Amino acid sequence: CALPIYPDDLIGDSRKNNVSTARQIAMYFTKDLTKASLKNIGIFFGGRDHSTVIHACQTVNDLIETDKKFRHDVEEIEKRIKINTF
Repeated sequence: CALPIYPDDLIGDSRKNNVSTARQIAMYFTKDLTKASLKNIGIFFGGRDHSTVIHACQTVNDLIETDKKFRHDVEEIEKRIKINTF
């Protein structure tokens, strides 16, 4: 059973794996689905640097390419986002 992740967790300082992975995925989708700058995405996610956003997106891309379950989970999240926004 997965532990819930709350919006405040995404902007917080926690380095717990489940929280940091969720934060990285959120940054990935924010970059992919908006026109926000890397700097503004970083600021939105708790005042992080633009390089943290770049690292998060690269990490998610790498995991999508190498981990089938992770790729499936990200695809499911993307479907849910698109159903609710388009």
